[in-house]
Amino acid sequence: MRSRLVMTLLLAACATTSVSRLAHADEPPITADAESREKSRVAFRKGVAQLRAQDWSSARASFETAWSLYPHPSILLNLGIARLRTEDPVRAEQDLVRFLSEDVGAAPDELAGAREALAEARTKLGTLRIAVSPPTARVAVDGKAVETVRGADASASGVVAEVRAKPGRHVVAVEAEGYAPARRELDLAARGEAVATVALAPVDTTKKPPVASGPSTRVIVGWSLAGLAGAALITGGVTALRAKTLSTEYDDPTSARFQDRSARSSGIAFRTAADIGLSVAILSGAAAVILLFTDVGKSSSDVARFGTLRW
Repeated sequence: MRSRLVMTLLLAACATTSVSRLAHADEPPITADAESREKSRVAFRKGVAQLRAQDWSSARASFETAWSLYPHPSILLNLGIARLRTEDPVRAEQDLVRFLSEDVGAAPDELAGAREALAEARTKLGTLRIAVSPPTARVAVDGKAVETVRGADASASGVVAEVRAKPGRHVVAVEAEGYAPARRELDLAARGEAVATVALAPVDTTKKPPVASGPSTRVIVGWSLAGLAGAALITGGVTALRAKTLSTEYDDPTSARFQDRSARSSGIAFRTAADIGLSVAILSGAAAVILLFTDVGKSSSDVARFGTLRW
């Protein structure tokens, strides 16, 4: 608590100095006009007031606006501390390191405040170090792409990604064209380092697709038609016999149904059904033979996968 109070008081003093230096900053580059520079100063002063009131989130937003309008190095001290107070130590560390290296006109109290804030930020961070191969691999940590470089201790065929991150579990995803993707989970401690080595396995593009183990649609349809042909043949045979019986009874003078019109009509109906059944049996049987025992209409891939049934 005392450290936080000291930091707040020190920051207030640094902010006052920064306001003065920002008002007398060097001329901006051609892309930044006088209006943008003035808007940046207004946002910066607003952030200082919010910072003194310890309204960290509002101060951060104001400093980010000031930086986007006119990126003067003196803004980075206040922005870094505001980000630190809003639980973003990763970006706070980046801001403070950049401030210390770029703001050559910083006052001693500003430098002291930046170093103290930087030390606090680093107590809330660790380092993820991921060595990957092949060198074309892309690395993402917690869903965000990260940069890879060829490190001094990296293998000849790999690269390294170093990521500053908050303590906890992090998900590392690695992928590359022509390789099977990989995923790792790393637990990171504050001020610690978590190391992983990921070597992607190449995908064998020469492998043939697995052969289907079940019957093809052609075979299923063929046997279905064979079953239909059998059923139609039986039905046609039965109805043909019945038609023959009725015809005999109609023409036999000794039969009780001699010249019986209903017997004649029934006979004709059974004979027609017999003809239809036999026709269906013939057509279905022929189609079944074609599908099951010939290559007619079969693609080359089907022949390769399932072979050909022969008599």
